[in-house]
Amino acid sequence: MWLPRLWLIGSSILIATQVTAAVTLRDCINWGEHRNPEIRKIELEVALDRPGKRAAIGQFLPTVAVGFGINKSSFYNPTYINSDGRVSTYPVTTLRYDTYIDALGYIRADTSSIRLETLPVPEGRRYAATSYLRIEETLYDGGRNYYTYKNALLTLAARRSRIDEAKRLNRNSITKAYATASLASRQHELASRMTTQRKLQLEFARARLATGSVTRRDVLQAEVDLGRAVSDSMRASLGFDRALEELNRQIGLPLDTTFELSVIPPPKLSTFSIEELEISALENRSDSRIWKNQFEQKSNDIRLQRAGFRPRLTAGLTHDRSERSGTTEAFTLNPRNKNTTIDLSLSWVVFDQFSRDLSLQRAKVEHKKSEIDLTELKAEIRREIRAAAQALKSNSLQLEVAVANAELAGQTLEFEQERYRLGSATQLELNAAQLSFYQAETEKLQVETEYIKSFADLEAAIGMPLRER
Repeated sequence: MWLPRLWLIGSSILIATQVTAAVTLRDCINWGEHRNPEIRKIELEVALDRPGKRAAIGQFLPTVAVGFGINKSSFYNPTYINSDGRVSTYPVTTLRYDTYIDALGYIRADTSSIRLETLPVPEGRRYAATSYLRIEETLYDGGRNYYTYKNALLTLAARRSRIDEAKRLNRNSITKAYATASLASRQHELASRMTTQRKLQLEFARARLATGSVTRRDVLQAEVDLGRAVSDSMRASLGFDRALEELNRQIGLPLDTTFELSVIPPPKLSTFSIEELEISALENRSDSRIWKNQFEQKSNDIRLQRAGFRPRLTAGLTHDRSERSGTTEAFTLNPRNKNTTIDLSLSWVVFDQFSRDLSLQRAKVEHKKSEIDLTELKAEIRREIRAAAQALKSNSLQLEVAVANAELAGQTLEFEQERYRLGSATQLELNAAQLSFYQAETEKLQVETEYIKSFADLEAAIGMPLRER
């Protein structure tokens, strides 16, 4: 099968607007799944699956922090405070002398070393380097990490189910749009056939007028019938163009894309049990899985809130190194002062102004609401299945009658056309046969389309295909 070619020019994509081969329903569904914006947005979120799972597992692992820093400071202090509280300034001249220890062990002043010494303004630079390693692990947190991990896994599963749900709805809408476009195409073909028959009828009327077997009134009536047939054909062509535009919109192609549609064979209706379909739908429908995941998440949220009432036990290891360098020494990248600390802490919030109680009650309320939503969804799924199954059975019976009526109308039309060609049938009799045939064929096409749509609704209600498209 020929697929539309893509050309990437800059940031725009050009799609061929004419497909030369017949396009099947399966092709349209595939195109729609690749171009549907909702599906594409959810598929982009799949990139979060791996980091999300890693983050959920990482809650059970210790946190590790490392750091390294260097520090440089300079000082200039021209003032100082005396013992009596007065502020003085540098430079300062002071009396200095050396000391020694005499033979008896006393400290004595060396009078020979007495001198005056001027102290300059204190100024200079200092350098420091520090590094640290901190490892901390939560040994017990009341179960918070465990239930957070379970919710993370449920979120991943829900994201996959959301993709399946978008595809389920997309398949149903595309199937109906395709069936509608196929109906419009076949109605246009039927109208074209009627136009051709009206042209032949006009030629017969003119030939019989030349032989005198009919009057001018019969020729005028044939011309009027031909004009009506042409008008019906134009109206059917416009209807097909609109239906094809809607199908192009559903599958993400340019609205002016044209292609031939394959006829959808009406699927055979096999016997089935409503109860079995309901059980299958509750297990296979993606929206049912999504709500079940949400219900389980709400249950885990209650356990998370209860964990807030339990104590928390953590352990940690800290190792740091530091060193200060002198005024004449620069930075060091290998600090020599070492310090290692191992800690174990137990914390328990005994009272928090009832905020935990409020959070727990909110979680319980959300859990109950989720349970109600899940029950309502199950009832809605059962209703959809029963409605689709009843419509399918009704359309199946109508289709049998419509097919039989179309066959009889076709045989009657062939008989009246032959009689009219031989001159034994009147214009009125032929018009009645043609109108009956057109109505019977139109009704057959409409009932067949409704049958296909109701079958698609049943597939959507179950959440799985009942046939290979």
